[in-house]
Amino acid sequence: MRAGAPLPAAALISGSGTNLQAVIDAVAARLLPLDLRLVLSNRAGAFGLERARRAGIRRVGAEIWNRAGGELRAAYDERLLRAVCASGAQLVLLLGWMHVLPASFIGAFEGVINIHPAYLPEDPQEDLVTLPDGSEIPAFRGANALREAIEAGVAWTGATCHVVTPQVDRGPVLAREAVRLEPGESQAAALERLHAVEHRVLVNGIARWCGARTPGFSTFSTH
Repeated sequence: MRAGAPLPAAALISGSGTNLQAVIDAVAARLLPLDLRLVLSNRAGAFGLERARRAGIRRVGAEIWNRAGGELRAAYDERLLRAVCASGAQLVLLLGWMHVLPASFIGAFEGVINIHPAYLPEDPQEDLVTLPDGSEIPAFRGANALREAIEAGVAWTGATCHVVTPQVDRGPVLAREAVRLEPGESQAAALERLHAVEHRVLVNGIARWCGARTPGFSTFSTH
C-alpha cells in the first residue's frame, strides 16, 4: 500500500452487516486505505450497527435512516446527504442499502460503490451477461436480483462490485464473480453461499477503485 492518509469513508447498511465486517477486517489488515468514519442503517436493530460500534467507528447512526411518515423524498435525501457530508466522507459504500440515491447525492462524493448480488455485464448498457460456461442469462438488476434469478430457473448468480451512477446497477464494474445455483436451492441457502463471494468481490472492487485513484496501490482482477 502506498504511504499516505487513508481516505475518509462512510458505509450505508440495512442488515446484519457481513459486508461491512469484510470491509472493517480488510481495513484492519491494511488491505484497504480507508478511514471508516460513519455507518448508518435504514433498518431498526440492524446488527451491522453493533459491528461498527465494536470496531470503534466514531459515528454510528442510532437513528433509523428511513423516511418518516409524510416526509417528502427530497427532504429525506437532503437529510441523508447532510449527515454523510458532516462525517467528512469522500467515499460512500452501499452495503445492502435499500434506497435508490439521487444524482445530487452521488455527485457529492469522490465515489459511491455498491455490492450487488448478481453477475452483471461489464458493458452497463447490456441486458444479457455471458457466464464462464459461455451461456447467457439476463442481467438481474434491482433489489430482488437473487430471488428473480432463482424464480427464472437460471443456473448462475454472482456478485458484482460497481461504481454507482444514477442508472440503477449500471455503473462501471470494479470486480465480479459468478456463482452456480444448486438445483432446487432456496434463496436463503443461495444467499448464505453467496455471502463469502460478496465479501471477496467487495474488497477487491474497493481496492481496484483505490488503485485507480492512488497509483501504486495494488489492484485486482474484475473476473
